[in-house]
Amino acid sequence: MNDKQILLVNDDKNLLNQLDNIVRKLGFNHTLLADGADDAWVIMKNRQIDCIISAYEMKEMTGLALLKITRREDRSLDIPFFLTDKAFTKLKVIKAGQIGVTGLFVIPYNKDVMSTKMVSALENIKEPVIRKAHETFDHGLELIEKKEYDKAIEVFTSLVNQKDNPEYYFNIGYIKTSQGKLPEAIEAFSMATRLDRLFARAYEEMGRVYKLMGDLEKAEEYMHLAAEIYMDTDKIGAAEDVLNEILESGTDSLNVFNTLGVLYRKKGETELALTQYAKALKVHPDEPYIYYNIGRLHLDLKDTAKAKQYFGKALEKDPGFEEAKQVIKAIDLGIV
Repeated sequence: MNDKQILLVNDDKNLLNQLDNIVRKLGFNHTLLADGADDAWVIMKNRQIDCIISAYEMKEMTGLALLKITRREDRSLDIPFFLTDKAFTKLKVIKAGQIGVTGLFVIPYNKDVMSTKMVSALENIKEPVIRKAHETFDHGLELIEKKEYDKAIEVFTSLVNQKDNPEYYFNIGYIKTSQGKLPEAIEAFSMATRLDRLFARAYEEMGRVYKLMGDLEKAEEYMHLAAEIYMDTDKIGAAEDVLNEILESGTDSLNVFNTLGVLYRKKGETELALTQYAKALKVHPDEPYIYYNIGRLHLDLKDTAKAKQYFGKALEKDPGFEEAKQVIKAIDLGIV
């Protein structure tokens, strides 16, 4: 373990140095210090990092935000990431767990707990459920290489339909959090996020298999499912790649254009979002949700007049569209 590079992040230099001393006493002699999340991100882009320990609360960018962008990148997707804080609330635990934190260290630090958790994470010990899921996924890929497409579909279907699915572990995480059993909650959330990524990849590969079999409708269905999981877990880049791959097949799908619109809105790329929504309207000019999404985009741009116009169009297409009614009411009251 002495050769592992440990990145320590805190904008409080005293706490950063204190953490550095403790980590070195635990036998991890190769530490890199970052006095903020921005500095940490630069280091991560240029150095091989084996583990990250970051303060939860920081002024410029929080440790939670750093965790989020770390989990978006393929190269840092599985890096052990620990957050530190003087007092973890239930809300903090749930937020960190949903994004995929490896563990939490409470200040003042318990050296024995830190050592156990860090060694376990760095040894990459996989739980039986995760190991079995990976083996199933790899078997599916082998069948694709052998051109045994029907068997590959069966394998991937068995994976996404298995009893130990992400939702089960997310629910366990919420229950453990409400019981105050925070370490157990984090373990459950960690299991859920790892399975969630694997399920997304399984749907993605199912889509590619159907594409090879010539069934473009099913290919789009499963790849779109993968993209939605990626977006839900904030892997925007992966979602964008999958959606664009669907478009390369020549599809003219309302769902794909609309989802790309939502994706670019999340990224803050408003012009690209509007372009995708416009394409969606060409396919289905009577779909109220597209007008509603365009309205939300104009709300983001602080153009309430234009936003109200599009929410109104959504209501024209569907007079019972309750969300659109509520937003128009809020605009009229001046509370948005």
